[in-house]
Amino acid sequence: YASHKQRFLPSQLDMPGEHPSWIVCNVSCDHPSVPEGTSGYTRATIEVVLFCQTVCDKTDPTRKDVSCKIVYSASVNPGGWAPASAVRAISQREYPKFLKKIATFAIDHVKKSEIKY
Repeated sequence: YASHKQRFLPSQLDMPGEHPSWIVCNVSCDHPSVPEGTSGYTRATIEVVLFCQTVCDKTDPTRKDVSCKIVYSASVNPGGWAPASAVRAISQREYPKFLKKIATFAIDHVKKSEIKY
């Protein structure tokens, strides 16, 4: 199990106060109705952080003037040993799928709405 934790100073994130920002954190948790070890499966744990920042420096922007910075970090413990080559292969396949899926969702969600900036 390898974990990577990075702490950023505000100056490293390039996030001046006038740009709206959001952060979503997801953490695995135990639940009393499903005690660990009772199902016969190994339970993976995960910590995920998604930071989004809307960027636009024009006073009367069009949709093309608005962009979004995204920082995504995930720490996954598969609950047992896994070969590094398998972890790399899965990461290289799944991460681009995730990026495409979240970008498509974001574009579809806002393309017909007014700019609220």
